[in-house]
Amino acid sequence: MAVTVLRRLRSSSEHRFYGWNIVAAGAVNNFLTAGLAVWGFGVYVSPLREEFGWSTAAIAAGFSIRSFQQGFLAPLAGIIVDRFGPRQVAVVGSLLMVAGLLLFASTQSLWMYYLASVLMAMGQSASSFTAFSTAVMRWFARKRGRAMGTMHAGNGAGYFLVPGVAFIVAVGGWREALVISAVLVLVIALPLALVLRNSPSDLGLAPDGDAPLPRADSTATVNAAGLSGSSLGEAMHTSTFWLIALAQACGGASVQGWVVHTIPHLENVGFSLGAATMIGVGYAVCQLIFRPATGLIADRVGRKRIFVISFLLQSVGMLAFASLSSERFWLLPVYYATFAAGQAAWVVLQAAIVADYFGPRRFATINGVVNTIQMPVGVISPIAAGYVFDHAGSYAPVFIVYSGMSIVAAGSILLIRRQTWGARAETLPAAA
Repeated sequence: MAVTVLRRLRSSSEHRFYGWNIVAAGAVNNFLTAGLAVWGFGVYVSPLREEFGWSTAAIAAGFSIRSFQQGFLAPLAGIIVDRFGPRQVAVVGSLLMVAGLLLFASTQSLWMYYLASVLMAMGQSASSFTAFSTAVMRWFARKRGRAMGTMHAGNGAGYFLVPGVAFIVAVGGWREALVISAVLVLVIALPLALVLRNSPSDLGLAPDGDAPLPRADSTATVNAAGLSGSSLGEAMHTSTFWLIALAQACGGASVQGWVVHTIPHLENVGFSLGAATMIGVGYAVCQLIFRPATGLIADRVGRKRIFVISFLLQSVGMLAFASLSSERFWLLPVYYATFAAGQAAWVVLQAAIVADYFGPRRFATINGVVNTIQMPVGVISPIAAGYVFDHAGSYAPVFIVYSGMSIVAAGSILLIRRQTWGARAETLPAAA
C-alpha cells in the first residue's frame, strides 16, 4: 500500500503543483500517526488502569510527558528542520515513533510507560507535524489555509482508526494493538517522508504553483523560494509573538486535556466504549468536512478572523461537551457544530498564523519556541483533569475551565496589530 501511494505521489504530473503531493503525503501520514498515537490514546486508559492499578492521573501523565517532551524539543526540532530540511527529520521521527510504540507494548512498569511516552513524543515532534507543516509553509503562501486544511483533514480523520484500535484491544489485547500500530507506522508513514522537498526552488518552482520570478532579482528569488521571513530574535521582540504564544497555550492546554479524557468522559456519563468511539467517528467526519472548508474560507476572508472565531466556537463546544450525557444526547449536534468546527479551524490555522506574521524562513524554529512556551499548561492540563476526576468523579468542571481559556485565546489574537509578513515584504523588500 505504502509503495503504491509513494509511487503515485512521486510521479507528479506536469499539470499538478508538486506542493499538493506533499499535502497528500502529509494527510496520509497524519491520519496514521494521529489516529494511532493521539486519538487512540484514550482506548488504553481503562486497560492500563485495570492491569496495573494505576490512577487516571498517573496514566494521563504519560500523555503529559509527551506534551512536555514535544514542547521541550520543539525549538531543537525546528532548528534541525530549518537547517537540514524536513525529509531527513521526518524519517528519523518515524523510526522513533516505531520504537516508542514497541516499548509501550512491552511495558511492565510505570517508568517504562513514561519512557515510551518520551520516545513517542520525540517521534511526533520530529516527524509528522513539524516536518510536513514546515514544508507546507514553504510551498504555499496565498493558498496556505487550504493546503493546511487538506493536510490536517488527515489527522482529524485519524479518529476513524479508533474503533479499529478498540476492536483489537478487546479481541487481542492492548499490547497487540500497539505492535500492530508500530508496524503500520513503519511500512506506511516512513516511506511517505521521502515525498518531502525543502522548498519550491529545489524544483525550479514558486509557492502556490505561481510562475517563478526572475532570478536576476535576488529579493524576488528569495520570496519566490518561500524562504523569506523574520529571525527568531526579531519575532520574539514583537508583542505579536507573545500574543500568539498566549493564545496557543490556552488553546493547546484545552485540546490536550480533551484528547486524553474524551472517551473516559463519555463512558463516565453513560455511554459504552463502542458508543463513545462512534461519537468520535462522528467528530472525524466533521473534521473531513470542516478542515478543508475552514482553510479555504480563511484564505478568502482572512486567517486571523477565522482563527478568532475558532476559539469562540471551541468555548461554546466545551460547555456542550461538559453537559453531554446519554440522557442529554440532543447536545451532540451542538457539540459537533461548535467544538468540532472550531477545533478544525484552530488546527488548520495555528501554524499558518505564525508563518503569516513572521514568514516561512525560520518558521519551524519560531513555531517550535511557541510550542515550548505553551508546554507547561499543556503538560498540567491532562494531569489536572485526571486529578479532578479521581476526586470529584466528573470531568465537567475541567471542561468548563477549558471553555474560559478559549475565550482568553480569542482575545489575545484580537489584540494583534502587526501587518502580516506578506504585507510587510511588499513595502520593505530589504527585510527579506
